[in-house]
Amino acid sequence: MSLPLRKRTVHFYEIHLSSFTNAAVKNPSCASLTDLLQNFTLLASGSKLPRTIRQSSQLHTVLADWNYDAANNCYELLVSKANAALSDVALRDLGTAKLRKAGKTKVEGIEVSAHVLIRPNTDGKKAAMLLTMGASVAAQDIEVMLRLMSRQASKDPRSKSLFYFDDPSGAKTPDGKPLQYKVQYRFAAYGHQGQTLATALKSGEFESMELIAHEQAKFDAGGNLQIVERSLGIQARIPKTVTGATITNAVRSFRQSPDGAIYDKLRLHYKTVAGKRTSAVLDIKNLDAAFTLKEHIEFDSDVEAQQERLSTVILAGMKPLLQLVPS
Repeated sequence: MSLPLRKRTVHFYEIHLSSFTNAAVKNPSCASLTDLLQNFTLLASGSKLPRTIRQSSQLHTVLADWNYDAANNCYELLVSKANAALSDVALRDLGTAKLRKAGKTKVEGIEVSAHVLIRPNTDGKKAAMLLTMGASVAAQDIEVMLRLMSRQASKDPRSKSLFYFDDPSGAKTPDGKPLQYKVQYRFAAYGHQGQTLATALKSGEFESMELIAHEQAKFDAGGNLQIVERSLGIQARIPKTVTGATITNAVRSFRQSPDGAIYDKLRLHYKTVAGKRTSAVLDIKNLDAAFTLKEHIEFDSDVEAQQERLSTVILAGMKPLLQLVPS
């Protein structure tokens, strides 16, 4: 798999923390996400990396690097995925022009890396997470990693205060100490729904949009080529004046006409507050709904698709984006 050497797309997520217990406690206590991540940092730095997150006959996902940035209060993770199903690279002899495969065996996989930033929120139960896309590393891989580290931490005596809490009944053990119960933790990642059409254009600037109609129709006489989508391109003479309300009202009015009834999606192109070009696809029937936030970052130098250590170039492009989501 190849990634653009000077670009990355960053998707925004929220990590939600919750606790559960096998004890007869209705509302179990829960450590703060900050305390848990600090504890996980000790585990990551104290053990040999890379550490396996998921493994199958075709895929192997590992935590390759981990660091805490105190200045930005965020955790930096490098997660890499090796895929045996990806095509082998080709090498060409510069003198003879002959082409050959590089020689990947059946038990080897081509590895691509993703960078992750996790910044705990002040409420202690959520965190913002930024993930570079294109390496096939998903938010669910980060969930699995956090669960694995939580299980390891629960076995470490130094982490006892994060997993054991006094029973709310006030009961005592035979030696007079408070009776305690043990909790376990769930980590769930959700797409950051912090952007609406209105907020995206209030903080950014409209560039263009397309109305999209999905249909099935023949394109050639034999019917082998099929039309599956039509689009209608729209631009503004004065982009800065376009607001969410402008688009919503115009689209609703247009869809009442015979020509507009077939369109069901809207693809919006706009500049974000950071000056980056991005896009979002929205359901025309629900233009007021929030959509997942994403950003595109570009670098001044080439950045390879696979790293063994955290890339300062990629991290420098990601960290300013943390300002786009509340803490």
